[in-house]
Amino acid sequence: MYSNTGRTQIEKYIEFTAQESRMYLLPDSSKVWMQPGSSIRFAENFKECRDVWLKGNSLFEVRKNSGSKFRVYIDKAFIEVKGTCFLIKQNNPNANEITLFNGSIEFNIESTHDKIAMKPLQELVYNPVSARTQLRRIENIEWQNGRYNFTQFNLEHLTRIMNQMYGSHITISDKVNKNCAFTGSIRYDESLEDVIDKICFSLNLRSKEMNEGILIYN
Repeated sequence: MYSNTGRTQIEKYIEFTAQESRMYLLPDSSKVWMQPGSSIRFAENFKECRDVWLKGNSLFEVRKNSGSKFRVYIDKAFIEVKGTCFLIKQNNPNANEITLFNGSIEFNIESTHDKIAMKPLQELVYNPVSARTQLRRIENIEWQNGRYNFTQFNLEHLTRIMNQMYGSHITISDKVNKNCAFTGSIRYDESLEDVIDKICFSLNLRSKEMNEGILIYN
């Protein structure tokens, strides 16, 4: 905990850094599903001012409160939220990703004051340096009670998501059909080894560790 001294009052802040995948419960009962190394900061009087500063990757399940806005601040932008569920990924400093699973959010760019309203199952890619954005639709994925549920989800896209989540380097052999589809659930705190085993079992594939990462093959 630390303080910011202003002209009229001292604001006290709470900061938490996740050492492993875990769920953090905010004072208003909103949930933050944090990935290792991610950190959040918020005011001690959080129920009066629901602002959160995020570093890293986390998924938010925001409790609806008609009398108080909920904002998440990232690099040179913030997301204004109602009751909703969304994921923020900041692996690439030039391509922050915001994925909305349900509800509604408004993405605000601080330098241009542009506002982008997002709908469920949309993903926004944001470059903090250029302030450019790209909005696209996602399909066949949902979030429920700490799990990602995939339905007929493209294997190549799935491995990209796994690499972002775990900081891994998973590649697919050229002999494997990269368009084959995975259906199943993956827990937020599930180990990479268990996830790879689950994917390979479902698609009748195999995996092995290589010097440069993990290879999925027939």
